[in-house]
Amino acid sequence: MPVRETLKAPGGILYLIRGLKLIFSDFAILRLAVAPALVNIALFGVLFMSFNYFAYEISAYVFDQSSQEWYWYAISTVVGILFFLASILVVLFGFVAIGLIVAAPFNDMLASAIERKITGNVAEAKMSLIKLAGYTMKNEAKKMSVIIAVQFALLLVNLVPGIGQAIFLIVSPCFMALVMAYEFTGYTLDRRGLSFADKRRYLKSHLGRSMGFGLAVSATVLIPLLNFMLLPLAVAGGTLMVIENPPEEEFAVND
Repeated sequence: MPVRETLKAPGGILYLIRGLKLIFSDFAILRLAVAPALVNIALFGVLFMSFNYFAYEISAYVFDQSSQEWYWYAISTVVGILFFLASILVVLFGFVAIGLIVAAPFNDMLASAIERKITGNVAEAKMSLIKLAGYTMKNEAKKMSVIIAVQFALLLVNLVPGIGQAIFLIVSPCFMALVMAYEFTGYTLDRRGLSFADKRRYLKSHLGRSMGFGLAVSATVLIPLLNFMLLPLAVAGGTLMVIENPPEEEFAVND
């Protein structure tokens, strides 16, 4: 990443903090932020209990075998630790992924309310509801295809000892940061009619801010309690980023 863009990364991080301040500065916006936060809490509870139930059943079976031989005891200890670590990752990242789907309507209303508060109106592309829905589904299909392809490639690279694992450790967080930036700027960019390619170009043209914002979102997932507020915070931050750095006019879709 060019030095000039790297210097813009802290500004991207601040969008998440500014989003927090914005939400708590206006009761109407705070009220809209409650719904996605409640979705996060409910999903966290369901995923945590479900995953740990299966983890307990499997580790209990292994533990029963440990009474027979010493190595089964060692295996049960390792399995317990691995399941504990896996449960943290699954719950933390899984509830965000599912929450994006479940809370999408609330997130969109929140992004619209924030844009209206700051600019006085909500910019929208001139498209019918059916056309907009089809356009959004097309964008989502392309996004998921790219995410799956890149993640699969990174997993293959991670199988290469040494250099492959080093590449994985560096590239994977950066890719996740861009995915988070894409997701949470998406509500505001979708209403402007930007295609998948246009949104990629937008993130590339603001690479430093996008990386900073995306890394801040990814890090917040790991912070207890604050991660329950992640969805509304990230939506607010992503909306602020687009408002202050509007896409070029040629990105917009016209009839």
